[in-house]
This record gives sequence, structure tokens and C-alpha cells, in this order.
Amino acid sequence: MTTAFAYLGAGPDAIESLPHTRISCWVHCLRDALYARGLRETARALAQPLDFVIERTADGELLTLYGGLDADYHHPRFQRGVSARWETSPHREEQALDLIHRELARGHAVPVSPDPRGMRHSEFYRIPHLGYPHTFLVHEVGPHTTRAADRNTRASSGFTDNRGTVPTDELRRGMTGAPVLVWDAGPPEQDWPDELRRLLEHSVRRMTEPDRPEAGLAGLLALPGVLEGLETHPDRARLLRTSVAGPLQRQVAGDRLLLARVLAADTWTRERGPRTTALAAECAELTRASSDALVDLARAAFLLSRSWSADTLTLCGRRAAQVHDLDARAADRMSALATSLRPGAAAPDEPPAPRARTH
Repeated sequence: MTTAFAYLGAGPDAIESLPHTRISCWVHCLRDALYARGLRETARALAQPLDFVIERTADGELLTLYGGLDADYHHPRFQRGVSARWETSPHREEQALDLIHRELARGHAVPVSPDPRGMRHSEFYRIPHLGYPHTFLVHEVGPHTTRAADRNTRASSGFTDNRGTVPTDELRRGMTGAPVLVWDAGPPEQDWPDELRRLLEHSVRRMTEPDRPEAGLAGLLALPGVLEGLETHPDRARLLRTSVAGPLQRQVAGDRLLLARVLAADTWTRERGPRTTALAAECAELTRASSDALVDLARAAFLLSRSWSADTLTLCGRRAAQVHDLDARAADRMSALATSLRPGAAAPDEPPAPRARTH
């Protein structure tokens, strides 16, 4: 086995100034794998439409909250030629690493979501599975030892800068029937203006025309009632921490921060003139402010998990209303920006074409 990891920096990198604490672990892993292969447009590639979903189990119990990057978790869609899909490892233990070996042979670091309960390096060692599986990145598999990057490790794991080794036998057992994220990075299928317009239009549709009652702007309005309904739940504290506060900060807030970064840094919109530039800047600012408000909401939900009170519940409601207001305004501005980017649309700063004179 080699002695170096094929990633940049001392640890798993942020997505172009986006801290890894503000993004889903599986997307973080994909970002590092892409960056290792030389892709330098990962923010544009991985940005997703705004979304907010309250997900429940088949029995109606709260499962988790998620945003755009997890809305199409099983069949994700990206930009800039990036594609990915989840494949299931064989259910026979002796073949459980076949998919990983196949992807490593292609020169790809491999995001995997094993059952970590038997993996002694993991924070989730001996902890029952809750919600979505955790994902970490496999760099190299040897007969006895596997090199991996994992941001959720135990203090005694021996990992340094989130990187270390895992017994291959532990990985094999954990990967039996477990998901592997298979990814590719080819040439973009569309020009960036078309991809950006699609992002904006999908954002507006998801937030204003959701396909379920507890999603989009309606989901944000419903959230205070969902929290209030947890008051008598026997596992209230855990649900508030792991199914509300954590996802709000990592997934939902991170999605908005990433999209805001793309909009703020985009140079193409500036070529459309001052008005389009102003629209993009306004969208970026509203989306960034929504991300910050979601972090404040996550903190209030965590406080509610520590000590339930009517005052803290009211604070959660106010924070959720603030996010709703910011997202509603962002959706309105994104609709205007998307209209200006449609093929054949006149640049917003141009005067309308003169009407034909009639007699």
C-alpha cells in the first residue's frame, strides 16, 4: 500500500470555503473524490436547488429533515458533467468489497455507507443505526488494512486529520449489502447558463409547489407544530438533536450556503448587465441569510433538546418563520433571475423591442 492519500491538504477539504460541518457527509466525500481527480468546479457541480422536507417513517414518526442535496439522494443530479448513483454491494461477505475494488481500479476514491456498528474507528461503533447512513471515503484496500477518510471517528481510532486505517475484515463485514456511491466526471452536457437557470427554476418549484404537504415553504410553516408534537415523545431529546438540529445545520443550511456561494461568485450573470448582476447578488444574499437563520434555528432546537420550555419552543417558531420569510423572498427573486436567463430572452438592461405601428 502507498503511504499518501490522494487528496489535497492535511484533511478532507471544505467545498471551496464551505466548512464540512455545513454539508452532508456523502456530498463531502464526493467533493473530495472529485477534487482529487482535478475537478476545480465542485461548487458549481454539486450545488442543488433549494428544498426543505420533513421526512417521516411509514408509521408517521419523524425521521429527519433535509434540503436540496438530499432531495434526490438515491438518484442525485449534478452539473458540470458530474454524475453519481448508489449501487448495493453483494450480500455475500466474500464479495462485499467487489464494487469498491472495481471503482478503485478506475482511479476513483470511493464514498461508501457501511454498517459502522462493528467498525471500531467510527463514532457510531455499537450505536444503533438512525436515519440516513453515514458515508466515508475509501482510498485503498489491502489484504489486512484499508485507508479511509472519515470525519466521524472515535478519539481512540488513531486517525489524524480525519484519515487513518480500518481493518479490511471490519470493512468487509460492514459493506455486506451496503451502498457504494459510483461517480463519473465527464464533459458538461449543457452550458453553465442553462444549468444555472435549471437550478433556479427547480428551486422555485420545490419551494412553492412541493409534492408533499410537509415540504418547501409549507414545510417550514409546519415545522413549529412538528416540534411541539415531540413534547411527550419518549425519545424527544435524541430526535431533536439527531433528526432536527443536526440535519438543519449540516444539510439544509449547507445546501443554501453552497448555492449562495455559487450565485455570489458567478461571473456569467455579470455579463448580462447591472440589473441581472443585482438580481444574482440579491438571491445570493437572501440564500446566505437563510443559511445563517437555519443555523440559529438548529441551535434553538438543540437547546430545546437539553431543556424543554415554552420560551425555547416559541424561539424555534420565530426562527422557522424567519427562514420561511427569507426563502419566500429568495424564491421570488430566483424566479425573476431565471426568467432573465431563458434562451432568447432580452438582456434585462435592454429596452423592449419597439412595437409595430398599426394604422
